[in-house]
Amino acid sequence: MKRLTLCIKIIAITLLLSAFSLKCSDDYMTIERRIIDAENKVPIYFYADAEQSDNFNSWRPVFTYYIYLMEEGTYDAYFHAYCMDGDSVIWSGVQPITIEGRKKIWGEYVSDVNFSPQNIANVTPMAYVSVEYE
Repeated sequence: MKRLTLCIKIIAITLLLSAFSLKCSDDYMTIERRIIDAENKVPIYFYADAEQSDNFNSWRPVFTYYIYLMEEGTYDAYFHAYCMDGDSVIWSGVQPITIEGRKKIWGEYVSDVNFSPQNIANVTPMAYVSVEYE
């Protein structure tokens, strides 16, 4: 009798797990594929320094980037830089650039924002490059 009850529980759990697996779909993966488009991504290397700004008691981020595009040709692109404090974007800026395929592109983007010295430890610089393919 105990074996029968155990078998029924195992079968019920198996059916329940099967129902959950049928109910789950790959919606997350589909959404992810729409967001991550390998055709429009450009690998970059960048770093950011804190530079004293015009105001004596403030600083601004200076982004230095290094880009290489595999495809032949010349492309209009944009260097997107932003600074985050925790989960919030506190500043963003865009600089138009021209990328030549199969050539190394080095550039610098000096922001025009001034931050107080108290939040320099909490700010995380982020960046990416977007390309307009014709």
